[in-house]
Order: sequence, then structure tokens, then C-alpha cells
Amino acid sequence: MAFFYLLLFLLLLFGVVGVVVYLFTDLTSRAKFTILATLILGWLLVAGYSYYQNQKRIYHDKLYYLFIHGKTLHCRTPFGQKVDVNKQNFNFISGTMVFMGKEKSPYAELVVPIDRCEE
Repeated sequence: MAFFYLLLFLLLLFGVVGVVVYLFTDLTSRAKFTILATLILGWLLVAGYSYYQNQKRIYHDKLYYLFIHGKTLHCRTPFGQKVDVNKQNFNFISGTMVFMGKEKSPYAELVVPIDRCEE
């Protein structure tokens, strides 16, 4: 998320510099158009990235909600194994967004990222 804020700050900074250059210098029309197009493309990329991250967060929230309410999630481990994740065998670790196998379950110490899960 810090990378996103850095990118947003840099786009604002370049936007201000672009406006100053656009209005107060004797650049050709082509150079001014290039500056404007680059800024617009940057803002569109930031908006697209923000939309994608928001949709991903909404999907993670939905999976977490299903897990908390006792539903079974169908996941894959980082090694490609299929695993059914449920509250009886796994705990959810919110800091890293993973499911970790409980100690006395058949999945003890197994870590499954929420990104690799489906309903």
C-alpha cells in the first residue's frame, strides 16, 4: 500500500510540474501533448490498480466471512495440493492473510494463502 501512496504522490508532483511546463514554457505542441498524455495514462493506471485492489479486498472479505461462518473453502497449497479449509482444521492469520493448520489436525503447520482459495 505504501508503494501506491508513493506512486500517487509522484503523479501529483509530476502533474504540478507538467502544468507549470505546459503553461509557462515554449515547448512544441507535440511535447505538450506528450506530457499531457503521459499524465493521463499514469492516472488511468493508478485508477485501474486501485479498482483491482478493491475488488481483490472484497473477494478476500467474502472468503473470510464464509470461513468464519463455518463454510469450507477449496484451496491449493503453494505446492499445488488441493486442501479443504475449514474452522475445525485451520486458523486465519489476518496479518499475512493466510490459513494455518491447527496443531492437532491433519494439516498441522500447513500454510495456505487466501489468494489461492475459492468458495
